[in-house]
Amino acid sequence: MSEHDGAERWWRGLPQMTTATAVLYGCGAVLLVAGTLTWVPGKNPRWFVASLAVVATLFFVWTLVRGHRFTRAEGLAMVAAEVVVLGGLTWNTDLTIGAYANGTALPIAALYVVWFMHPVAGRIVLYLGTLWWLVAIAHHDDRSLLGFGVSLVVQTVVATEVFALIKTRMEHVARTDQLTGVLNRRGVSEILEREMSRARKRGKPLSVVAIDLDGLRTVNNTHGHTAGDRLLEGATAQWKDRLRPGDRIGRTGGDEFVLVLPGTTGDEAAEIVDRLALDSPASWSSGVATVEPRDTVETVLDRADRRMYLTKKARRSTEMPG
Repeated sequence: MSEHDGAERWWRGLPQMTTATAVLYGCGAVLLVAGTLTWVPGKNPRWFVASLAVVATLFFVWTLVRGHRFTRAEGLAMVAAEVVVLGGLTWNTDLTIGAYANGTALPIAALYVVWFMHPVAGRIVLYLGTLWWLVAIAHHDDRSLLGFGVSLVVQTVVATEVFALIKTRMEHVARTDQLTGVLNRRGVSEILEREMSRARKRGKPLSVVAIDLDGLRTVNNTHGHTAGDRLLEGATAQWKDRLRPGDRIGRTGGDEFVLVLPGTTGDEAAEIVDRLALDSPASWSSGVATVEPRDTVETVLDRADRRMYLTKKARRSTEMPG
C-alpha cells in the first residue's frame, strides 16, 4: 500500500465531526493567508489578519492531531472563537465588502453547529455571535449595510432552524422501524449505550430483555405477510401501552425485539415480562440480562439473546409430545 493510499484511508477513518472541523479551519487558514498576501490599506491590519491565519492553522492541526479524541466541547470552543473574531473584524474594517464577506461565514457556522454541536449550547454560541456581528455592522452607521446585516441574521436563523428540523427528521427515520414505529437495531444500540453510561454514573441498575415472537413464520406462510405485519404491530402496541414512560422498545430483526428498562433489576424485569405476557396478542420467548460493570452494548445484548434462546428451547422441549 502506498503512502498516498495510507493517508487517504486514515483521513476517511476520521469521525465526521473531526473531518468537517479540519476542512472548515483548513479552508479558513488558506483564505486568511491569501488575505495577508493581498492586503490593501483600509482592511484590518495586516499583522492581525496574519495572526488569524496562524490561529486557524493551529485549529486545523489541533483537530487532526486529536483525531478520534476530538470532542464537541472543543468544536464548540472553536466556533465561539470564530464568531467573536468575525464580529471584531467587522467592527474594525473600513471596507463595506469586508463586513459583507465576514457575515457570509455565519450560515456556514450555523450548519456546522446544527449538525455536530449540542442543540442548546450550539445555538447559544451561534446566536450570541450573530448578534455581536450585527452590533459590529450597526457600528458603521451605514443604513444600507445595516439592512443587509439584518437580512443575513434572518437567513442565519432560518437556515439553523430549518436544517435542525431536517436533521431531526433524518435521525428519526434512521433510528425507527418503519412497520412498528419502535426503534430499529441502530436506534437500540444508541439508546442502550446512552442508558448504560447514565446508569453507571448514577449507580442505578439497567436491564435488557430480548424477545422472539413465536410462530411469525407460520402466520406469514399460512395467512400472508399482511397478517404477520398485523401480529407485529399488535404485539408492539400492547408493549407500548404497558411499559413505563422511560422504557424503550426496539425491533432488531424480523420477529426479534429488545426492551431497554432503565432503573430495573433483573427480578423486576422478569416481573415486567410476566405482566406483558398476560394479555399479549402473541406468544413469545424472552431472556433477561442486567448490565454488569464491564458490559458493552454487544455483550449485554448477546447475553440476553442466549438466555432467550435457552427459554425458547426449553419451551419447545416441554411442548413436544411425550
